[in-house]
Amino acid sequence: MGLWAGACVLFAGIVFAACSGGHDDPEACTTGSDPIGAAVCRGKVNFHDRTLVGLGGNGRACSDCHMDSENFQLTPAAAQLRFAQMNATGIDDPLFRAIDADDFRVRGVAARDFTNLTQLGLVRVTIPLPANVKLLDCGATVPCPASALPTSETVADVWRAVPPILDVAITGPDGAAPVWARGPNPSGGYQLDGRIDTLQNQALAALRSHASVVNDPPASFLDDLAAFQSTQFSSPAVKALSDAIKAGTNPLPDPDPVLTPLEAAGKVVFNRACAQCHGNTAAHPSGSTPILQGTQGTATALIRYHDIATTCPRPVDTVSPARFTFKACSPGQMKNVRTYEITNSGTPPGGIACGGAAPQPPCVTRVTTSDPGRMLLTGFPQAGGPGDIQHFDNPSLRGVGRTGPYFHNNTAATLEEVLDHYTAFYKRVAIMVPTAPLLTTQPGVVPPVIDRPFTEAEIPALLAYLRKL
Repeated sequence: MGLWAGACVLFAGIVFAACSGGHDDPEACTTGSDPIGAAVCRGKVNFHDRTLVGLGGNGRACSDCHMDSENFQLTPAAAQLRFAQMNATGIDDPLFRAIDADDFRVRGVAARDFTNLTQLGLVRVTIPLPANVKLLDCGATVPCPASALPTSETVADVWRAVPPILDVAITGPDGAAPVWARGPNPSGGYQLDGRIDTLQNQALAALRSHASVVNDPPASFLDDLAAFQSTQFSSPAVKALSDAIKAGTNPLPDPDPVLTPLEAAGKVVFNRACAQCHGNTAAHPSGSTPILQGTQGTATALIRYHDIATTCPRPVDTVSPARFTFKACSPGQMKNVRTYEITNSGTPPGGIACGGAAPQPPCVTRVTTSDPGRMLLTGFPQAGGPGDIQHFDNPSLRGVGRTGPYFHNNTAATLEEVLDHYTAFYKRVAIMVPTAPLLTTQPGVVPPVIDRPFTEAEIPALLAYLRKL
């Protein structure tokens, strides 16, 4: 009997025991009084299984980071509580493994500095550097000295929030426009940078990197995990929307609940000021697909992936008095900053000539950031368009009132801070690129019409609607 044959016999017994629990068992695989599908049941077990028989993992389950009690995400408060409990009781908690310690690259398995986990709720994400991208030896120093030199590092460590698994049945690659100019996944994907194409591959990547499995699970294990995750929704109305999308229903149901007058007013503001990126109700109403606006392939069109200035350090206005002001990154966030050197050689992945007059990009670009976003996937600093530096996918906002903190690095603690950030963001974009499509409902009009940003007076209504989503 091979390794996997033996492992599956034992695992099948575990699954049967968990799936056959009675209705009085809070852990039983049931929805209300009705049993759910066997694949979903097995996937639920897989999601919460720390032993991972036959895989050789580090004791972590998916649910250690995607915590049930935290809407399937990880919050700084939950991580702090678990760390304190582990230290007080001496009972191991597999959330705290060396691979997610700040000092792992220095101390290896002996690493014990969990500042990013406990203070910021962030985990390490390691991504191979593109061939034309190097890290510089100035560490987190800002500004990085001009004399800094490339290191021999072949991967980048970035620190990111753990996104909730809610509504993943309708997010991820959607096959809808607008389409990004470069892959991977030009029509959206899983993970904060959209780099993964399926829930199965997302789970496999997490098992390898965060659970440190020695052996990959069989495809059926991953299929079951995907089946379970696909049943987790932010509300019954979103589940009904998902079912309608699968059935090809037309028109699709509106997942919004009954709204108060204030919330209804907030929805009007949302549809103007936020829905250009989060509110496509036609092609794919997932909440993570931008609307179609402007002429595709021109500067009037909305794009798929965006840089909303949430990385660190934040832009600072050079004019006094400042025309926009972002909340400064904390010292802990600034520790995650690195400087990258990107060579645009005119050959893939750069793709176009460099070093000439504008609009040609420079042959070497240096960028100091806590997270280069999709640039780590493509190596494109500019490439005839907005480039990929600090660009991320759009998250769905369904259930957003229950899933703080916010942004890819948890830098906004509340929805009020999110709107404060967007107030500064819209002001900066209006100064830097007044023709930006996300600022207007009238693309291509000259002079540009800036009519999308919300006003201060509209914030209470917008907050009320966001909390109701």
